[in-house]
Amino acid sequence: MTKCIRCNVTVDNQHYRCPLCSKPLKIRGESTTEYPSYKEIYQETKPFTVAKLFLFLTISAIVLSITINALTYHINPRIWSIIVSTGLIYAWIVVKDTILSNKHIGRKILYHYVMLSIFLLVIDIFVGFRGWSTNYAIPLFGVAATFIMTVLAIVQKSLWRHDIGYILAMFFINLCPMLLFVFNLSHVIWTSVFSIVYSLLTIIGMIIFSDRKFISEIRRRFHY
Repeated sequence: MTKCIRCNVTVDNQHYRCPLCSKPLKIRGESTTEYPSYKEIYQETKPFTVAKLFLFLTISAIVLSITINALTYHINPRIWSIIVSTGLIYAWIVVKDTILSNKHIGRKILYHYVMLSIFLLVIDIFVGFRGWSTNYAIPLFGVAATFIMTVLAIVQKSLWRHDIGYILAMFFINLCPMLLFVFNLSHVIWTSVFSIVYSLLTIIGMIIFSDRKFISEIRRRFHY
C-alpha cells in the first residue's frame, strides 16, 4: 500500500495518483483502474422572478428621478430625488423582505421599523427639518412595533423560543429617542419617555408572566 503524504490516506499500490487530491504518490505503480469523474452540477437560477422585476423597476425609477431632478434643478432648486429614491428603496425592501420573504415576522417588524425611521428622517431633513420625525414619528412607531411584536408572539405562543431576541432589540432601539432628545435633535420629551417606559413595562411583563421561561431563555441566549 502507498500512502499519500498530503492527505494522509493509504492508497492501493496500483495507483500512482491520490484519488482525493490527484497528487502523485511517493511510490508509483501501474494504474489499472480509474476513478469515475464526477459531473459538476450547477444550480439553475430563474432568469425572471418578481423580485428581480421589481428591483429593475426600482432602479429605473431612481435613475429617472435623479435625471429629471438634475435637468430641472435650475427651475426648482431642490434635491427632491433623494426623497423619491429613499421611498423607492423602502418600497423595494417592503416587497422583497415582507411580501416575498419567509423570514421571521419579528425580524420583519424590526427591520422595517429601522428603515421607516430612516425614510421619515430623510423626508423631515429635506423639507426643512421641523422635527416631527424625531419628536413624534420615530418614538411612537417604536412603541407600535413593540406592541405588534408582543401581540403576535403571544397569539402564536412562540414568545420564549423565537421572539424574545427581537423584543429585547426593540427595547434597546426605543432608548434611541431619548438620545435624540439629549443631543437636541428632539424637543418633545414625553414621546421619548413613553417609548422607554412602554418597552420597560413590556420586559417586566414578560418576566412576571413567563413563569421563569424568560430568565431561562435569557441565560440560554447569553450563555450564563
